[in-house]
Amino acid sequence: MLLAVVCGCSSGATGGDHGRPAEPAAATATAAATAASDNPGIDLQCVANHIGKAPAPFHWSYKKKVIGLSDADWEAEVTPDSIAGTFIDSSGTHSIHGARSDGTSWNTAVMILTGPLPASTFALVNNSSATVRAGTQDINDRHAIRYSIDTSQDTPADASLIRSVLGVGGFIKGTAWVTVEGCPVSFSLDVEQHNQDGTVEREHYEENVTKP
Repeated sequence: MLLAVVCGCSSGATGGDHGRPAEPAAATATAAATAASDNPGIDLQCVANHIGKAPAPFHWSYKKKVIGLSDADWEAEVTPDSIAGTFIDSSGTHSIHGARSDGTSWNTAVMILTGPLPASTFALVNNSSATVRAGTQDINDRHAIRYSIDTSQDTPADASLIRSVLGVGGFIKGTAWVTVEGCPVSFSLDVEQHNQDGTVEREHYEENVTKP
């Protein structure tokens, strides 16, 4: 949930705040930044930006499992100038290579790593009643903000949206650890969709950003 900072100012002769000095703009901005960093939400776009414009080397790991059907695994060493890794699925192991000096290879490598991320799934729960800040925790050598995700805890309005997308009985449940900017250091997510024909689809996602 994003925290909003509301500031009221009075310039006339009426109002309860008349005569009280206005809070300095710098102090207001600092308070807003502190509130945002304490509860930034989960920003999956930050992941794409981090890979595409890596400030320092890191290891990227992402797994997607469609239960009973397929598994896929992306692993890569990402630096400001290169991306080298593998994509493994039922068809075999495929190399991933990107060089900053070669725009085509770089963009392709970034897309291969970020394209499969469950952006639409996170869009359903981010900043909703399903996602609750659950303190902080050290993970992957980072001090991170922890979010618990569970659509069974939704308000009626949010639950209605989940039913419309995932069907009656469908759910999203997991945990995400993010930086103060909301960039995921790690997440684990389970999704279950109940279709009108009675079939059930289950997917599992995992992401980790670690030191090289």
